[in-house]
Amino acid sequence: MSKKILIAGIGNLLLTDEGVGVHIIQELSRMKLPENVELADIGTASFDLLTFMEGKDKVVIIDALVSDDKPGTLYSLSPDDLISGKRKLLTSLHQFGIPQVLNLIKQKDQKTEVIIFGIVPKDYQTYGTDLTPELKKALPEIIQKILESL
Repeated sequence: MSKKILIAGIGNLLLTDEGVGVHIIQELSRMKLPENVELADIGTASFDLLTFMEGKDKVVIIDALVSDDKPGTLYSLSPDDLISGKRKLLTSLHQFGIPQVLNLIKQKDQKTEVIIFGIVPKDYQTYGTDLTPELKKALPEIIQKILESL
């Protein structure tokens, strides 16, 4: 029996690169993925992630990451990286965020394996529904690394 895997994209599609997680889900939805992989566009409703994670063996979360590094840089993070505050995802700055969701899961003693991919944005404050050219260019390599993690 294959593991049930969820790939969840987080972000606001109206704020250029902050929507990178959702843009990646849109790209993945056009690809042939294994039947045991479910895609979820979480948008900015981070708390909804709890519902999508139920019954999954592995969860891959994709979001923009606060960093001064080059736009398009990809980080692979553990839940503890976010819970401890070592790294901050952009969505986490706005509302009940991913660290709080991960902490709730940890408290429930859920055995789900969680990987977080944080992508450094160039612009996350300008209104716009397209990614910046820097992130568009980095997307194929980012998607390849996410698929390799499965």
